[in-house]
Amino acid sequence: MKYLKYIDSHVANQSGKVFVVTGATAGIGLALSYQLAYKGAKIIMAVRNIIKAQKAKEDILKEIKDADIEIMEFDQANFASIDEFVNKIKGMRIDCLVLNAGIFHPTNNKVTVDGYPLTIGTNYVGPYYLTKKLEQSFLDGSIKRVVVTSSLVHVLGKTKHFDKYISEVKNKPNRTYNVSKRMDYHLAANLKVKYPNLEVVLTHPGMARTNIIKTDNSSFRWWFKVLGDRFMKIFGNCAEKSAICSLLSATKSDIDELTFIYPKGPLHIAGYPHISSKKVEKIKSESLELASEKLILS
Repeated sequence: MKYLKYIDSHVANQSGKVFVVTGATAGIGLALSYQLAYKGAKIIMAVRNIIKAQKAKEDILKEIKDADIEIMEFDQANFASIDEFVNKIKGMRIDCLVLNAGIFHPTNNKVTVDGYPLTIGTNYVGPYYLTKKLEQSFLDGSIKRVVVTSSLVHVLGKTKHFDKYISEVKNKPNRTYNVSKRMDYHLAANLKVKYPNLEVVLTHPGMARTNIIKTDNSSFRWWFKVLGDRFMKIFGNCAEKSAICSLLSATKSDIDELTFIYPKGPLHIAGYPHISSKKVEKIKSESLELASEKLILS
């Protein structure tokens, strides 16, 4: 494992604590699972692909022999899968739920199982639906903290038309991704307003060197995938370093206000974590909540 000196100096032992990590089979989710296991935590890997998760668990156990890892099936683009997952964890004491899973720039016109545009459906609709289903766990304190993963490009996703992006499939992929991550930004704000006793941390990893632009679902052309991958290798953080933002988001003590953790390097592209408080944008956040209640929960 990399960055152990930094992790040991900034993260306390997590023995006895339980962390749920969505999208834990690759990239930042997998790196975070290694890091939490190293600090002694119990990890529930919430994943679509059980076979990949079993392989990931075996790899972690080779390096951290006493790692405590449980695998649960969870498809963020499928309400039925989310319902089954919620039934499994309902009543469990969970110290932190890390909403990490997401997709980037899928092929145009694809939709989730429930008919939502695939990018918005996976990156925002799924987490929104999950948090609504976990409302009682937030109210009774069974779940102590939620980490919402946004993106560096959330600043490019400002919009007054949340309903359009939730309900319409034919939107530009880049713009749709940016908006989906802006929605996650507002999701964190809405969680903090609705559940004042819930610890809510918003994070983004900067530019992370993962396989996110090279997946089969990506609509990028082959040459852009090659160039983009090389660019990220030069300027971005590796997955292990990017995951440290998520690690601090999940483990930092004394979280009161909405906290935002992101890389502190130039333009927040790379570097070690920077921690700040985030003012809730009430009007836009409330607008998204109203659109979500109408288009997702009705």
